[in-house]
Amino acid sequence: MLNILVIHGYVQSAATVAHNTRQLRDALNGVAILHYVDGPPVSHNIFSSSSLPRPWWFLDQNLELDSSHNDRARTRWDNVVKWWSKELSEHEYDGVIGLSQGSAMAALLLSMVNHPERVSGFDPTKKQNFKFGIFCSGLVSHHSPHAAIYGIPDIPTLHTLDDGDTIVPPARTLELQQKCRYSILYRHGEGHVIPVGGNFPSLFRDFILDAAK
Repeated sequence: MLNILVIHGYVQSAATVAHNTRQLRDALNGVAILHYVDGPPVSHNIFSSSSLPRPWWFLDQNLELDSSHNDRARTRWDNVVKWWSKELSEHEYDGVIGLSQGSAMAALLLSMVNHPERVSGFDPTKKQNFKFGIFCSGLVSHHSPHAAIYGIPDIPTLHTLDDGDTIVPPARTLELQQKCRYSILYRHGEGHVIPVGGNFPSLFRDFILDAAK
């Protein structure tokens, strides 16, 4: 049985992504277990909602790391690096699925595992063997310290986008795909989501089975 890490987006949580991907879990029954994780908590709520999202880093209006408050930005990223060190010291994963900022985090995480020397404080104790990545409405994070981290391993990746996505422009998703050597792209019309309509659960399942051979 494969163990797949699922990384939520900017204002989401493990619970919301799990709720929205029930069809995918059903399709992967007997093949893989999806492990939905919540990012580390933040010390204050910068969002308008009453709940407290757990962004992997704070974004500005251009979907880049918000460095307008340098201390806050640095502290948040340091906390995230420590959190991933702990998570990957306790669990081993065969693949990763990310949505939106979660896809950006997934691409960075694959790079961090591939090049741990590029990330200060990143020291997981378990050896990870990621065989594939699935990036939905993904994007590249260009600002320091992220820009210097990228070095995604040469594993199969699947990328999805909606050409009408109003949150992450499709061009940003295509930019992430270009950083991946063995990639395929699927377009859909479900919006800013991990697509689960039509035959997408089967497409994901087939991709995962093929990548994990």
